[in-house]
Amino acid sequence: MEQSSPKETGAEQRQSHRAALMLRRAKLVCQSGEYLCLIRDVSEKGIGLGFLHDVPPEPRTLLQLANGMTYPVERVWAQSRQAGYRFGCTITLEEFLREEGPHPIRPLRLNIEGPVRIQDGRAAMEATLVDLSCEGAKIICEDDLRSKGLISFELPGLAPQLASIRWNERNHFGLQFQHPLSSEELAECAHMLQPFGDAKKSRFAKLLAKARAA
Repeated sequence: MEQSSPKETGAEQRQSHRAALMLRRAKLVCQSGEYLCLIRDVSEKGIGLGFLHDVPPEPRTLLQLANGMTYPVERVWAQSRQAGYRFGCTITLEEFLREEGPHPIRPLRLNIEGPVRIQDGRAAMEATLVDLSCEGAKIICEDDLRSKGLISFELPGLAPQLASIRWNERNHFGLQFQHPLSSEELAECAHMLQPFGDAKKSRFAKLLAKARAA
């Protein structure tokens, strides 16, 4: 039986890593907000991303992985719901593929502001969205939700979701959805709540400076 050479084995392993990376969730951080994207392919020079809505129009933006690692990127082409970006910094492909970083990988969260309506079967309460993931959300609510069981989480652009309270710090509450959102639901909700023309420059500028410093 003919054995593969070490070089061929290494190439096969790299291809396997790339295949495993395809369609991994990440987010594109723009001046107008944060948008879910799917990593399709990557090299040390650039990356191909897929979107579940129109491609964000900003040519220079930031790519953030689930472990918090952030990379400045510049768009070089776009068609339909796909786009290619070149990295604005030097990356090590193997580290990128392993998603190594200072923070553990956790469900990808989009930092989005928006009005939330909470209902517990007896009363309706107003809250503010802080971040949203497929698995749950963080909200600010002046009402005490700690004693609530299952609640209804209602956000514009999203069907009502049953959720439970997992933690709280003062008026901040972490919710876990009874049924996780699909990638499509998360992406469409983010797109609706964050119009592309609505710039939020202060937070974007801070993340950009942090990425460049790294």
